[in-house]
Amino acid sequence: MGMIRGGLFVIASFALFLSFFAGNVFLTLDWSLEYDTLRPELTSIIKDIAAESEINLDEVMEENFVIMESYCQNNSEYVFSKQEYIFVIPCDIVSQGSEAVIEQGINNLLKEFYYKEYDCGFWECVKQSDAGQPFVLVSEKARDYWNNKFYLALVVSLILIILMFFLIETKHSLFTVVGCLLIISSLPFMKLNWLLSFISDASFLQFFTIFFIKAYNVFLISFIIGLALLGVGIGLKFFNIGFKISDFFSKKERVKENVSKKDIKEIVKEEISKKK
Repeated sequence: MGMIRGGLFVIASFALFLSFFAGNVFLTLDWSLEYDTLRPELTSIIKDIAAESEINLDEVMEENFVIMESYCQNNSEYVFSKQEYIFVIPCDIVSQGSEAVIEQGINNLLKEFYYKEYDCGFWECVKQSDAGQPFVLVSEKARDYWNNKFYLALVVSLILIILMFFLIETKHSLFTVVGCLLIISSLPFMKLNWLLSFISDASFLQFFTIFFIKAYNVFLISFIIGLALLGVGIGLKFFNIGFKISDFFSKKERVKENVSKKDIKEIVKEEISKKK
């Protein structure tokens, strides 16, 4: 029975490691795909894609800039369309110059790409998207998908930890095991961006690294939680050892007391026998 429990514990521990690792991947993708995180990273990519799509933002904004200035004398915003895209330029941005207008146009495109409504499943949308413009990968839909996957991994991890609790004999050691597994699963994320830098295709790397912007943040969170659990496990172990040492000395004291009581009884018996 002990061997069976031990084998099941090893299997559950390995499954927990995989679940922790997958959870770290999903959390990295979730945090990296937040709009405010993506916006500065995607600005140059959006400009390049817009140029390839015959929407040269520099030219479009400069062509319309004089019209914008005139229109904004009596209005609060200037709205125009180019192909299927609609640009809304506030007049206070127009007053800041053409560079600010171009930046606002990029933000308009990025918002449209990010918050676009998709009527298909995530992977189905990925397959259907244009190979050169897979914007569904950096959309709110993608972030929601990875967020759901993270919570699924979290639930699986909790179930495995409960199972391991019933399998392990020394219960307080579970904190140590779980903490170590979480720490180990977090280590690849410490230098993930450095590892990705070895990819030779620079254009691919520029887009691919976007998904792992928050890798180091996830490493820190997982590492700190793992370290805390490890500390609890070690603390409980020393507490248990201290309790056993205290119990040992308490037993010795009780033995001495019993011996002393026996000696007193013997002395009393001797005194009584002498009087007789």
